[in-house]
Amino acid sequence: MSTVVALDIGSSAIAGAEIKDGRLTRAAVEDLPEGLVVDGEVADPVALANQIKAFWKASKFTGKAVRLGVANQRVVVRNIDLPVIDDPDELRAAVEIEAADHIPIPPDQAIIDFQPVGWYENDEGPRQRLVVVAAHKEMIETLLSVMKRAGLRVDGIDLEAFALIRSLVPARGQVTDATVVCHIGASATNIVVSADNVSQFTRLVGLGGVDLTNAVADQTGLAPHEAEALKAACGLLGDVPAGWDQATVTRVRHALALAVRPLVQEIGRTIDFYRTQEFSRPVEHLVLSGGTALCAGLDRYVSQALGIEVVIGDPLQNLARGADLTPDVATRAAVAVGLALDAPEES
Repeated sequence: MSTVVALDIGSSAIAGAEIKDGRLTRAAVEDLPEGLVVDGEVADPVALANQIKAFWKASKFTGKAVRLGVANQRVVVRNIDLPVIDDPDELRAAVEIEAADHIPIPPDQAIIDFQPVGWYENDEGPRQRLVVVAAHKEMIETLLSVMKRAGLRVDGIDLEAFALIRSLVPARGQVTDATVVCHIGASATNIVVSADNVSQFTRLVGLGGVDLTNAVADQTGLAPHEAEALKAACGLLGDVPAGWDQATVTRVRHALALAVRPLVQEIGRTIDFYRTQEFSRPVEHLVLSGGTALCAGLDRYVSQALGIEVVIGDPLQNLARGADLTPDVATRAAVAVGLALDAPEES
């Protein structure tokens, strides 16, 4: 029997998912103390390792092998074009040579991987498009050392954007147009454009749920944890929640609308850029995930602003449902589920 466990380590929380023979057997999410992970990078290796060790034990995950995802400003993603090369070794060598002109990381300090995303022909003959991912070696090595300190063995490291496609986009063949996935984390949002279940374009935007919480705190004078609760209770649209007065709700929603506008604009710019590419497909569908995705009315707000259908993602849609999850755990565990759905090569 095949059992895979994956962890998504964010700036404010850690999420884990265990999949056994295509069935989700357990998933969990736990908030992290501030300062352990900053902007997607490990800031306190010892404290983070202790948190992961305790989280693993409390969640009762199986074994000691784990898969991880990465997404931060020290991970660079580029699209490149090359002649069609059948030999895997020759293709890798060609990618590494071409990547030197596109990746702003010295070759001896980078770990590079790639994924073919399409083929076409032009005057030069058959060509192939590839997504190239490069990560700073030091950042990866720090992550590996944290896992070792936590008593775990890393079986694979994958780009979080790829994991989001696996968990949030319906299985191949069910969608013919392009799908945009927006995973809103605490401090950053991962925007991914997918076609045929393959990443066509990805961006990491430095805006997230914390920006919305801070906007509510500034408007109301509340402490951050109180502003977070108020954000979730009021949302952007809908009826006034029971127990809240109209004036307070109006102020909160005004603050949220102003705070979310830059993020929506970045999503729109990403879609517009994709539409200018010669290989683009119609974009009529956007999937939201991450804890902020459950902010009441956010899906309708984004849909009205961009003029496309917006839904809250279901990370279990491509799985047999072996575990019942609350909506909050499900949407926050989307990356972890996607990481566990596939077997990335060891890095």
